[in-house]
Amino acid sequence: MTIRKKNKVDAKPSMLLVCATDAEATFFSQFRKDCRYSNLTVVKATGTTLDKILSEAGSMRTKGKFSSVWCLFGLDDVGATLEDVDASKAIAEKKKVKMLYFAPSFYLYFALFETCPKRVADTETLKRRVQVSFPDFELSSRYFLTSGLNVNFKIYPKLAVADQNARDYNVISEMDTGFAATTLPLFLDDLKTVLGKADMSQARNRF
Repeated sequence: MTIRKKNKVDAKPSMLLVCATDAEATFFSQFRKDCRYSNLTVVKATGTTLDKILSEAGSMRTKGKFSSVWCLFGLDDVGATLEDVDASKAIAEKKKVKMLYFAPSFYLYFALFETCPKRVADTETLKRRVQVSFPDFELSSRYFLTSGLNVNFKIYPKLAVADQNARDYNVISEMDTGFAATTLPLFLDDLKTVLGKADMSQARNRF
């Protein structure tokens, strides 16, 4: 009797993004839909401190067998400094979790799609910069589900610009503080490696 061998299907690479706030989780959940990244999982962390979020992400990585796990936070979300983030790198490496952080806040992500000629140390200045392009912009789930529903479609074509701005901005930040202000370039590189190219056609039709 001939025994049929089952076709072995390799597991598809996957990414987990653990967000510090509801607003960030809502934004990247929409990013997942707009880019049609079915192998991206976005969750809101239950912890509120950096150590707790890293620990939570590490546990989820083990249970979910994700290819890559990131913790997303603005420094103001977790009450941390760049020195604190640097001190947490050893913990993150031990748990095999990467940190996607923004100093001083997640507003920096959206500001980088324009230009950042000098380091911005306060959130209010970043907010005013973002509101030049999006007058009613705010970091809230309500905004990303209503008037900000199409933000991804509007900024995604400039993702390469944001990547380069982040790299240039980090040079300035390192000169001023000794630390990079964001790990966005590392995250974007990993996004391409793990998830591949985005398909924005669905979002384009909706927009």
